[in-house]
Amino acid sequence: MGTLHLHPRSSVEALTISAYAQDLDARRYRCPPTIDRRLDRLLAVDAPVRVLELTGPAGIGKSAALREAARRAERQGYGVVVVDGRDAGAVAALDELVGGRNLVVVDEAERLGAALRGVGERIAELPAESRVVVAARSLPRRWLPDHVAGLGERCRMSPLTREDADAVLVAHGVEDPCARADVLAWAGGLPLALVLGARAPTAPPREVGDDLIEWIAGSELDDFDADLMAVTALAGSVDAGLVAALLPDRDAAAEVARLRQCSFVEQAGPRLRLHSHLAAVVAERLRTAEPARASALTLRLAAHEHDRAVAGDVEALGRLARLVADPAIRAALGPTVGAAYFADRVRPYDDAVLREGMESVCRGLWAVARPWLGDPRARVVRRADGTPVAAVVAMPLAEAGRATAPGARLTAPVVEHAVAAGLGDRAVVTALQVTFADVDEPEVAAIRNAAAMAWCGVANPRVDVVNLVGDPTGERHALVAYGYDEVRGLARTVAGVPVTTWVADVGDGGLAGLLYGVVATEQGASGTEAGGAVLLTALEEFHDDAALAALPVAARDLPAAAAAEHVRAWVRTTVAARLAGEPVLLDQVLRRYVEAGASHESVMRDTYASRATYFRRLRRAREVLAGEPAQGQRTPQE
Repeated sequence: MGTLHLHPRSSVEALTISAYAQDLDARRYRCPPTIDRRLDRLLAVDAPVRVLELTGPAGIGKSAALREAARRAERQGYGVVVVDGRDAGAVAALDELVGGRNLVVVDEAERLGAALRGVGERIAELPAESRVVVAARSLPRRWLPDHVAGLGERCRMSPLTREDADAVLVAHGVEDPCARADVLAWAGGLPLALVLGARAPTAPPREVGDDLIEWIAGSELDDFDADLMAVTALAGSVDAGLVAALLPDRDAAAEVARLRQCSFVEQAGPRLRLHSHLAAVVAERLRTAEPARASALTLRLAAHEHDRAVAGDVEALGRLARLVADPAIRAALGPTVGAAYFADRVRPYDDAVLREGMESVCRGLWAVARPWLGDPRARVVRRADGTPVAAVVAMPLAEAGRATAPGARLTAPVVEHAVAAGLGDRAVVTALQVTFADVDEPEVAAIRNAAAMAWCGVANPRVDVVNLVGDPTGERHALVAYGYDEVRGLARTVAGVPVTTWVADVGDGGLAGLLYGVVATEQGASGTEAGGAVLLTALEEFHDDAALAALPVAARDLPAAAAAEHVRAWVRTTVAARLAGEPVLLDQVLRRYVEAGASHESVMRDTYASRATYFRRLRRAREVLAGEPAQGQRTPQE
């Protein structure tokens, strides 16, 4: 039997495992600047704020921020009271709180449900020297009593910047730059994903993804409908219209209500958005395990968003771009509200920050840009804390032509060129687009470009004429990916600022048609050669999976539903290409054959066409699509 040596107890109390873990957490924590400032303000002696509300999706760092708040409060002499919203006795814990200089931290506050308002009322009764930090995925606007609501401040937490995210990995012991780069690319600034990635930087992504899903969704995902999850993951966000189109046998309103109750889903304007990392993991697994199903769903989503974009839904262009696999195209256009940034109008108090940001791009740019920032179509991209980081101004060609000095210095030669080249049909002039020099986040450009499309005043533009200021190499690459060409004769200097002009004409299908065509090509649903008779048959049977899957253009190695979806994509792209010069005929064909439930009578009624005019157009369209002149032939319905 061995000998056990008992060392004398040190005069300094040994650390417990718990204390060591707390110390390690403090040393590893990277406090985002926006949280840092707010915590300092909250804990100040004369703070005008008494309640700090931290919101954001799972894994964004809310609980870590609460622990940092507690550490700072203890250093400043506060007592710390921790309340967990998952605990049935959470409200009672506040009832038992006696007077004193305390910081109350409430985590998982959304789990309190109806009891949250009671907590708000109890907070209002705390001693005036108390401070409160509440963390939740979301909070109702009026959870605090009205008379103390003015003492609250809300902060929606954002993913970490690349610099801060890299610092987190270093603090967790990931020293290899290549390993850190891999984790950063996968984690996207989400603190939870960074921590999980740091624990196993060389582990297969699927293993880390399992841990991430467990943290974000837990057991909620076990009973979740697989079809609804697949659609939501691939789309990223949904509304009742999309659910009805993709899952036509479901009660769309009921499915949306069901989604709204999930902790890993959040409201994003009129839509519901799946947690971005959960969506990415689920979508990638679907593409790996069921590629045919994933491809078919992607094509159906693309068709749905294409139709909404053509109908005037300006946000649909960004959602359509999200379905593109090409990273250069995907990264250049997105929603107007992202995880860490959002588009907004220009406000009078932005001038100082905008001036500094413009001058960081190119000396003298502020004087050139300033006249345009007062335009009602001008938009800025802001960080979650409201700081502008980019600006854009886009408008119809006709409006740009009415610009006066000094703003016309940027647009006059552009308008002259566009008019001379006959680019007036659905043309947009982007007078100015700029991202500040110290901003290196891909999401910013996507939101900025989405804002330009959303407020330019032209639905589904065909032509875009863009001014680039300075020498933004990354901007040039993005424009080339979308098919822009530089107008060499318009390279110029405006008040000392170098300006180049780029033009893209994407055809009669507009930007929506371009993006849909890219998705169709990536999914292997375009480029099929077939005779006109097959195309006409496919149009007639457009909504019949079995009939489409039996056509000679259908893939034989796919299930019928997936094969049919590929045929539909081929039909859409082929019809759009063959009728590109006949917009009236194209519109009539799409209304009659592609829209579900349409009939000859309904299309005649919707287009105010007489029977003779309607069938004359339809006959002409069929001739063009068949590729064979058939004058004198009548359609079966005539």
